[in-house]
Amino acid sequence: MALTACGGGSDAVRSAAGATPSKTSEASPAAEPNGIEKLSAKEIYDTGMKTNAEAGSFHEKMESGGGKSDLRLSASECVGTVDIAETGSFEVIRIRKDIWVKPDATFAGGMNSALGEESFSTEKWTHGTSSNALMAKLAGWCHQEQLSAPDTLDAGSKVTKGKVTTVDGQQAVPVVLAGKGESVTWYVASTGKPYFIKQDSSRDDMQDLTDSDFGEAVGAKAPSGEVVEAPKG
Repeated sequence: MALTACGGGSDAVRSAAGATPSKTSEASPAAEPNGIEKLSAKEIYDTGMKTNAEAGSFHEKMESGGGKSDLRLSASECVGTVDIAETGSFEVIRIRKDIWVKPDATFAGGMNSALGEESFSTEKWTHGTSSNALMAKLAGWCHQEQLSAPDTLDAGSKVTKGKVTTVDGQQAVPVVLAGKGESVTWYVASTGKPYFIKQDSSRDDMQDLTDSDFGEAVGAKAPSGEVVEAPKG
């Protein structure tokens, strides 16, 4: 299990942020206890991640000291926005191997300065594929590996489970990894399907996040308007 910050790479432990789960993920009077709290801490974590992947799609929000994102994703699609501290923000659309990015002025200026060419514009979408290292890095904020290869805790992870509690109006069981005065807590729904719904972290290298809208269509579409090709290399 890799506990690292989100910055566009593939990180099994995930990125996303504090938000209120939608009606899709919230417990309702009809939601029955699922018994997840009877499992071990590792089993609870692994089950939550697997259940999210089996949903096929979800809405994920992330926030950390280095930025925030608001994304809807599936294994083949991603739509939303990414805002990187002191760097700017961009809209991103991914459909299979195709990736489109549209930046704000701050992000566009920084990218063009670094590249030495006008490849990014607030008025145009920049297109590339996953074989383009730059575009793949930007689309990496989507963390779609959560759906194709859900994370599992290492067998030796020193995690503990807490008592069922209420998180954003939903019953959930916490799984806690603590050490050196820092901790990260993962919450898995204890009613209805055992979705992983939230991560709270006091660590500088990890994010706060929430997942919701499980199983809802992402609906990614190629953007309209002018499109330019991303620089190669």
